[in-house]
Amino acid sequence: MMQPSTSQRKPFRRPLLIAAGILLAALAGVVLFFVLRPKDEQIPRAGAPAAGAERHVRYRNRAIVRAAPAAKREARPTISGHVYGTDGNTIAGVTVVASTFEVAGNVLSAAGSVKSDEDGRFALTLPDGTYQISASAEGYGATSITAHPGDAVSLVLPKSGVIEGRVLDERGEPVRRFSIDVLTVVTAETPATPALFSRTFESPDGTFRVDQLPSWNVIVRATAADFAPTFSPIVGVRAGDVEKMDLTLSRGCVLTGRAVDPSGAPLPGVYVDAESVIAAGEMTNLALEAAAQAETADDGSFRLPQVPKGTITVRGYDGSNAVSSVDVEVSSCDDLEPVKLVMSPGGSFSGVARDGDGKPIAGARIMLLHRPIGFVNTVSDAEGRFHFEQVPPGMLRVLMRHGEQEILVGVNIEDGKSTQQDIAFAPQGTGEIRGRVTVGGKPLPGARLMLATPVGDDGAIGLYHPVTAEDGSYRVSGVLPGPYIINVESTNIGGNLQVNPGELTTMDLQVTDLPSTNGQEPAIAPPQ
Repeated sequence: MMQPSTSQRKPFRRPLLIAAGILLAALAGVVLFFVLRPKDEQIPRAGAPAAGAERHVRYRNRAIVRAAPAAKREARPTISGHVYGTDGNTIAGVTVVASTFEVAGNVLSAAGSVKSDEDGRFALTLPDGTYQISASAEGYGATSITAHPGDAVSLVLPKSGVIEGRVLDERGEPVRRFSIDVLTVVTAETPATPALFSRTFESPDGTFRVDQLPSWNVIVRATAADFAPTFSPIVGVRAGDVEKMDLTLSRGCVLTGRAVDPSGAPLPGVYVDAESVIAAGEMTNLALEAAAQAETADDGSFRLPQVPKGTITVRGYDGSNAVSSVDVEVSSCDDLEPVKLVMSPGGSFSGVARDGDGKPIAGARIMLLHRPIGFVNTVSDAEGRFHFEQVPPGMLRVLMRHGEQEILVGVNIEDGKSTQQDIAFAPQGTGEIRGRVTVGGKPLPGARLMLATPVGDDGAIGLYHPVTAEDGSYRVSGVLPGPYIINVESTNIGGNLQVNPGELTTMDLQVTDLPSTNGQEPAIAPPQ
């Protein structure tokens, strides 16, 4: 008979810095998880298409699972749930947006949106795949979560702090028309996340006010016509706090270059974009979209206007090669060397999905996670085999999901080589975790939790995702012994606990607005 563990700890409200630490140590920077401002303008082209450009293969969104024709005729599952406030009441009229990587692997595009009904319920019908789900409403902070069709998730909107500021030019004069985006802080290896707030301001004195902020750390990006984008420092603004900032826009540089294949032949029709890479410490960097985009002409040439100074990652996307990148140091706009972007075939990755006993698993979802490609999904066949082509070289994270089981591992891909690596779930344990989640003193039903624990000696992370019942309770049985991180997804409420073999460990979690920092610097990471 299982006995309650004596190693229980009180829940903590620090976001998953511990989780980030475990994941960083295991996989060199693991942090898992928009309302995009509509863009009517066309992607600028450097010239007219070549005669053979029609035959060029476009980049394909591989976050979507391509189902067989018979499966397409079946009713598609939804991503559904309810939206709550931190008082425990449901919220009507919340805008819920699903985003995916349609244009490029690091640029999100809206795939669908809906407003919650009078009971706070929402449902999005989407093709099978992986989506970033964002929720926002006037008078509340924003939140986001990653989900797949068939998932039921409750979202919690916090009370919001406020950012007030001005956008100025290099002379200190106000910029009268500009856009403000609030971005989640993620590492340069992590798939892009949706902007949590995007708005264009018409302001004679250059002032702006943002009152739809999440409870975790963010960066504010300002953009305007004829200027390079600029980014704020990392800020965490809790309910009741007001953060003041000035953002200075400057003229950017023009970055030119040419996309070629490995033999040096020019490639037309390649989608090219640029990201700013911001140093964030010894272990990792941050990547933020710099808003410069183009498409190569007949001779493979491209032109990226208003690129900010600093380290810039230029990426190319087409359907005939792996996503290819090159880093450029922009210290001065004078005498910038043209960028040579070599589109390489990448590597391949294959293996067999296995259960905890080593037996092959049919129908397991295998997902690659990496900044250049976003999410790339496939499903194991009847013998458990899976295969990926055109994978960019480097260390990638791989998530395998089957039923209630998930495991996150790392794989090293080399250009022009085939990598063979099986992925296996950990054997079933004998521990159990139970608890209850409340919000505003009321049960929080339908909330998805994340529990993460190190598995084995190769840096793998075992993941569990229980969903709370109507009374807010959750239960996970057959878990491995060891330290765990627990988080209520779409919030930064979580804790840490220790599971012992054959024992029951309990942890109750209360979702609340975090207290004001009173001017002190908070340390809040985004939820996993």
